Amino acid sequence: MSVAREDWLRAHGALWYGDARYRLVWFVLPQAVTCAVAGLCLALAAHGEWGRPATASKARVAELTALRDRAGKNGDRKAFEELSAAATRNQIDASTKLGTLYDPLTAPYFPKKPSPDDFSRATALYGPGAAAGELLAVTRLADVLLDPANSNGDLKRGCRLAQAWIDDPETLNRTITGEERLTVKLAKCYVHPESGLPQNPVRAGELVTAVLWRKHRPTIDAFINNLGAQDPALITGIQRHLAKQGRYIGLVDGRANPALITALQVEAGIKDTLATPRPEPRRVTPSGPAPEVLALAGAARTDRQALARLKSLAESGNADALIFYADLFNPVSNKGEVFAPDAQVAVAYYERAAAAGQGRAASQAAAIYDEGWGNVAKDPKKAAALAIQAVDLKDYQMEFWLLFEEGSSWSGAFWGALQAELKARGFYTLPVENKRNPAVITAVRAYLKARS
Repeated sequence: MSVAREDWLRAHGALWYGDARYRLVWFVLPQAVTCAVAGLCLALAAHGEWGRPATASKARVAELTALRDRAGKNGDRKAFEELSAAATRNQIDASTKLGTLYDPLTAPYFPKKPSPDDFSRATALYGPGAAAGELLAVTRLADVLLDPANSNGDLKRGCRLAQAWIDDPETLNRTITGEERLTVKLAKCYVHPESGLPQNPVRAGELVTAVLWRKHRPTIDAFINNLGAQDPALITGIQRHLAKQGRYIGLVDGRANPALITALQVEAGIKDTLATPRPEPRRVTPSGPAPEVLALAGAARTDRQALARLKSLAESGNADALIFYADLFNPVSNKGEVFAPDAQVAVAYYERAAAAGQGRAASQAAAIYDEGWGNVAKDPKKAAALAIQAVDLKDYQMEFWLLFEEGSSWSGAFWGALQAELKARGFYTLPVENKRNPAVITAVRAYLKARS
């Protein structure tokens, strides 16, 4: 291998592991050639110079945004023509802004726009920005390509772009608020065999419930009011995700049922408490709790004999009984209606369940230690260690709590302790600071991938 080749590979490797945007550009590279040809044609037609990078000036971006808003919200034809001219001169930011005026999915935001709704035109205008790794263009292009109303959609390309969007540190830092529609589309990619993405029904279910938490009306209509019309594979993913978190104990069969709808209503804040459905006779799967444990867990709040039997099973080392018994004393769910909560009892049994392989138990114990709930003293270091244990056990709830800021409220001291844990494992290289920052989210993402 030549020295030049070795130098190129070394530089590529450094950028690949050190710069998320460099990875993003390679991720959307199949679009790059098409966009370059299209841009070259535009340049020849306008006697311009192709290859001009995205505008670096924040002031210029603000100018382009103002032009877009004047054109779309006020019907200002002159502003529209000026924005169009900038896009023709190969200004990538201008092209993306102009794309939103042709994009049928953003039409409600620009009621007086002089441009028609045109999926094809929006796709072409978003292309250069997406090929350059510009996050807004990547996001909008993914949304357009995955929309069922787009007759020229592209499932694989759209899913690939949506994955790049959610993997971007900026997305993790801002969370998915404002892009709920795209989040649900990405969830469907994880249960569509032809999407080109690894199939992950539980991750799909996690994303749908994350959108429901944000009270997104279209998702509530689709997944609560019309759940039976959804893809059975996606319904199965939702059932599996909620079952892993102990928030659903019905059948995992890909069908809508009252118990699942109730659980989703709780996720969306429509109901305050989750009514425990009567356990239905079903074939026991190796990964699910035994019917006896489920029945005891449901009855133990009001039946002392059931409580004693559940405790006996827990003391014998039954992992499911350990976590369900801990749940009964968790101050978050036990408000003292029947018997008093006891956080010390809860964490003791949660930690035993975690040692037996229950990831959700590690997550619950971590939350109690970080908050100092009840009679348990705050211990952010222990909380961080338990959070890592939950990740190691592949608990999707902990993954969501760590990656999405709105999913939880970890203390600053917890984030510092987590940074120290990840630093010891070689995933976090910056100085430890007691706050959530983009670097620790990137480290968490890297650790998750390494453990997958």
